[in-house]
Amino acid sequence: MPPPFRRWLFTPAVHAQSEEKLLEEINQLPEAERQARLVAGAKKEGSVTWYVAMNRAFAQDLINGFEAQYPFLKVNALTGGGGTLLNKVLTEHRAKSHTFDVFNTRSMTVNTLRKSGAIARYRSPLRASLREGFADKEGYVNGIFATPLVYIYNSKLVQRKDVPTNVEELTQPRWKGQLAVDDESYDWLAAMMDYYGEAKGMELAAKVGQQQLHPRRGSTLITQLIAAGEFLLEIDGHHQEAIAKKKAGAPIDYVFPQPFVPVKSLVPIYMSSRPPHPHAAALLADFLMGKRGQDIMYGHGRWVGHKSILGKGPDDSGERKVVIPSPEKWGDRYQELVGLFNKLLLRKGA
Repeated sequence: MPPPFRRWLFTPAVHAQSEEKLLEEINQLPEAERQARLVAGAKKEGSVTWYVAMNRAFAQDLINGFEAQYPFLKVNALTGGGGTLLNKVLTEHRAKSHTFDVFNTRSMTVNTLRKSGAIARYRSPLRASLREGFADKEGYVNGIFATPLVYIYNSKLVQRKDVPTNVEELTQPRWKGQLAVDDESYDWLAAMMDYYGEAKGMELAAKVGQQQLHPRRGSTLITQLIAAGEFLLEIDGHHQEAIAKKKAGAPIDYVFPQPFVPVKSLVPIYMSSRPPHPHAAALLADFLMGKRGQDIMYGHGRWVGHKSILGKGPDDSGERKVVIPSPEKWGDRYQELVGLFNKLLLRKGA
């Protein structure tokens, strides 16, 4: 343990700045030298702590892959819901109890985390391999996967030729009372407003909201209800959910909406502003952004950030226009977005 006067010198602000600066300096090195520096530092640290808002089995696959690549490191993982872990991160930061090294949750949280001082910039050179929209300019957001939102329908009750292909067709009379939506699908509305502009986006959303939507919580549940014939179509189905259920033999199918595919909020890997194990944290973040980690996530059915990983066949989004809601814009306006969604889509207070 360092002597008291050294602990006093390293105030939180200085400590955070020094670790962010340390990784920034390492990231400027040539590739081989950079990797050697990170590995040497990580060997001294011995472990890394990851707060994981992800399916436990999927997270374990990634941990196994990382520990196989770096057998001198142990990943201490805490899994949980994104909101629960976000509150834990903020509470620990306020209490100056810095436990985690990296944390993944929805990118809409970036402004809250940044303003609290809980996360740091991490400008890994691997950011250059990510798709457009998967990284911000400042270095806080390093996206690992996102979820395209598609129209999932009951293939026994609806013929493919009759399935809507765009939001305007969702407003046709035949779909009134037949459509389901996740009651927290705020990203769907944000993508609409980003693509069409706020006025037109809200106008179209209001028309869809007049279709007597059936709100439910969670894409898995809604897809099951579509398969059971309770509703004909989900307007914001999760792409990987549709693929998995279809492969399992459920009577569902899906289409990519036109002229753009909305995307549920990007999931980045955040770097702690006070990582106890900064070198190991950098290796884990790089693994999750890099080809090996991204291949594992692609195998889980994720739409991943790495530009070189492209699907094949009808389940690939291909060259379609994809709209990822801006975390910088909607992070500051999140409560406003929630209110608009409840008003326009769920017709609360109407």
